[in-house]
Amino acid sequence: MRRRGFTLIELLVVIAIIAILIALLLPAVQQAREAARRSQCKNNLKQVGLALHTYVDGTKGLYPPGNVASNVGGWGPSWWMFILPNVEQGAVFKKLTWNGSHPGWSCCGDASGTANGNVLRDANFPFVVCPSSPLTSMRDTGGGNGPHPQYFGIMGATDGNGFTNPSSRIAYAGMGSVITAGGMFGPLESRKMAGMTDGTSNIIVVGEASNFIRDAAGNKVADVVGYHGMLMGSPNLTRIEACPGCGFERQFNLLTVRYAPNAPAIDSSPTWPGVGDNFGNNLPLNSAHSGGIHVLMGDGTVRLINNTIDMLTYRRLCTRDDGGTIANF
Repeated sequence: MRRRGFTLIELLVVIAIIAILIALLLPAVQQAREAARRSQCKNNLKQVGLALHTYVDGTKGLYPPGNVASNVGGWGPSWWMFILPNVEQGAVFKKLTWNGSHPGWSCCGDASGTANGNVLRDANFPFVVCPSSPLTSMRDTGGGNGPHPQYFGIMGATDGNGFTNPSSRIAYAGMGSVITAGGMFGPLESRKMAGMTDGTSNIIVVGEASNFIRDAAGNKVADVVGYHGMLMGSPNLTRIEACPGCGFERQFNLLTVRYAPNAPAIDSSPTWPGVGDNFGNNLPLNSAHSGGIHVLMGDGTVRLINNTIDMLTYRRLCTRDDGGTIANF
């Protein structure tokens, strides 16, 4: 009996059907992958939250300082360095030096900063970057690659939308930045967890900034903590409350919320004051997730904040003790 093979038309039909099935399945596969990445991003923040609570337990209720300076007013380390032992990086922490004029400046300050930069150089800290981010987790800090976290300590929020800071909590930094002292992190200050009088579940302590900003021509600009990575903090020797209205240096690894989540900010633009690579302290919290950003609350939970959040609510969420009513978010 003669066997009949496939005709060319039948083969093309089969191929077309397979192609259609792949086209139908591909979005589902991509969505599943993004769901997994989003889940890992949340888990990263939960790990940071656990580290902060462990730190607080060991310091009788004090949060780590947002950053510190050296004793001569040089660049000191950021809050990330203080919690390294609580994220299973105790061995790295023990290698750091806190002495010298610039222990937080890995490139060009002095030997202490160079030594600390060498400790962190090419270190792999997966908990500081969102897997959905299109940004690189490493950038050249002047003498080699260093980790660049995509999660920022929140210093507070700027005035606006019916929200007003006490004048004692407002200062200024580079690139037109307004920095405030209403959040849980601040220059040269360890704040008490008990100071979150609005309720720990109503206060954002760490937020995600894991996507590009753009320049005026529309080109992508990597914003993540400027050029200096997770090591650098501040050279300031005073708290904002001790010098309200003063001009402070740039504050690395910290943000004061000024714009909506995923706002289309433009690098170094007068229409977007406080936004810039290296470093504006009012960069919008942003992400590659659909619809919003992840934030860590004071109670250790992680929430997704929608891009369309009411700005008064958003500012109050970034402030530990304003006493305002928080709407659903």
